[in-house]
Amino acid sequence: MSDIDTATFCDRVVKFGLVTPDQLVEAREEAGGRNAELQTLVRTLERKGWLTTYQSTKLLKGDRDGFVLGGYRLLYMISAGSFGRVFRSDDPRSGRVVAVKVLRRRWMEDKQKIEAFLREGRVGVTLKHPNIVEILDVGQDPPTKQYYMVMEFVEGGNLREILKIRKTLAVPEALRILEDATAGLTYAYSRGVTHRDIKLTNLLISSQGQAKLVDFGLAQLFASMSREQGDDPVDRTVDYAGLEKATGVKTGDIRSDIYFLGCVFYEMLTGRPPLNPTKDKNQRMQKRRFQDVEPLRPEEIQAPPSLFLMVETMMALDPHRRYQTPSQLLDAVRHVRRDLEGKDAKSGATPSVFVAEADERLQGALREKLKGLGYRVFLAADPARALDRFLQQPYDALVVDMASTGEDGLAIFSQVLDEAKRKHVPCVGIAILAQEQSDWAARLPQEPNTAVLVQPGVTLKALHHKLTELLKAE
Repeated sequence: MSDIDTATFCDRVVKFGLVTPDQLVEAREEAGGRNAELQTLVRTLERKGWLTTYQSTKLLKGDRDGFVLGGYRLLYMISAGSFGRVFRSDDPRSGRVVAVKVLRRRWMEDKQKIEAFLREGRVGVTLKHPNIVEILDVGQDPPTKQYYMVMEFVEGGNLREILKIRKTLAVPEALRILEDATAGLTYAYSRGVTHRDIKLTNLLISSQGQAKLVDFGLAQLFASMSREQGDDPVDRTVDYAGLEKATGVKTGDIRSDIYFLGCVFYEMLTGRPPLNPTKDKNQRMQKRRFQDVEPLRPEEIQAPPSLFLMVETMMALDPHRRYQTPSQLLDAVRHVRRDLEGKDAKSGATPSVFVAEADERLQGALREKLKGLGYRVFLAADPARALDRFLQQPYDALVVDMASTGEDGLAIFSQVLDEAKRKHVPCVGIAILAQEQSDWAARLPQEPNTAVLVQPGVTLKALHHKLTELLKAE
């Protein structure tokens, strides 16, 4: 039963800025004039879309606040968590629909969390990218003293809600979502920001199918609040801590975001989480949990080999074997999409070649001359860099000058080509030997995609001819 009469209701609904005087007059006339019953008037206002059920319920209970915050009208609650509530809202000045996060009152006495909330919110305001949910404003409402954050409203749902209904996504759709998320991550990383809480619920999918990452810069703060209350079903920061403890990297390493984005992609394709789901914090911190991830199976996912390689690289336990930056991952995602669409990724593309050359006098000349011949060139004095690079982002050809790199170059040459064979990734190799190393040829892989050139007499022309011959044969 209502705690207020019709006259009080009409006074407050206008005073609180929920409807205009003209709208109220029109609704009262339609509901029966000045003698209209309160419930009839309320239903009329709701039917016309001028009042929401959330607002009318609060009014009828006699509530005097919780209708407007920071100048934004709160229409109805979308979600609630330990740190606060999220409302679909609008800006009466422009009519724009927004989402407003309201920090729970229990945190209003915690100065450390308030400062973090405001600081991280201001960081979020600086991130402007189509694949990141935009933070429009963050502050404290003077009348109520409540802290709030205004964000763009994404009409759609989060990825967990979608998978709950659809179970799995088709490969093209999953790749499109992954590309959007990676593009957002790439932009944020270029601004010095990592996410720290990548999970299904933090990927929003708009009604147009565009993916947007939410809670950038705020994830760690919100997750700490959730842990204290124990009501977050997927506190991803515990998983981050477990992964980083197992791999010895510092908190905030971008490769951790890449790993957990791989987990999200894995679940999109299979409908199951790659990490054994458990609420036991100690189990979630165990290294074995990450070692026991079941690889994607070709029989369950119809996709090109490049997709399986990409997931394996994203979710490699060794962080040096993952993509090192989101931009590297973005290149890989686009490569897989080309493969899936049946386009020859190498058609018209610049072939890439990694040169391991320890002689500083030759490095600059090799780089410039090979670039001049149309190659994309990676060069390092340490041959181990060739393996690291290949594991992160495969290249088309490897050239190792074993006269300058010695036994290390010999070992890495074989390892890279073995890795290419294991992953079914095309890669050709040319070993350059000094004359006194000519017997090393027997220790090199004896495959059609490899060649040995022995000094003296190895010219750039001969190297280019052999590279062209091997690449055409692949």
